[in-house]
Amino acid sequence: AILSDAAKGGLPTLVYLRDSFPDAARTALQSSLRANMGDGWTDRVTSFLRSQTGARSLAPRDGNDPDAILSRAEQALNHGDVAAALAEVQTLPSQGQDAMGNWIATAKQRLDAQTAVAELAKQIGAE
Repeated sequence: AILSDAAKGGLPTLVYLRDSFPDAARTALQSSLRANMGDGWTDRVTSFLRSQTGARSLAPRDGNDPDAILSRAEQALNHGDVAAALAEVQTLPSQGQDAMGNWIATAKQRLDAQTAVAELAKQIGAE
């Protein structure tokens, strides 16, 4: 069924996912930062400025903050690993995930189709 649906409308390409990720990530970062501005005054000012400028890490970083998560997701995506990128994005705060909803749905569509093709190839090979 997944492949039939994809045959009608096409599948998102890896290039499309890579090209659309930066804008989706900026929006997700802004939403995540606004949802958790921090405890202290300096945390709040820093979060506010970061959310206003849209600045985010482009090199992969360690950590559990939204910026680090998005940097690792983008690295995985640039290496063609849509599953790893999705796994990272799904660890964002709910506000960040909501902001990336369209990108997540598109990436899942591609991943589901890849899984269906692999299963179909396995079935054909077993015959």
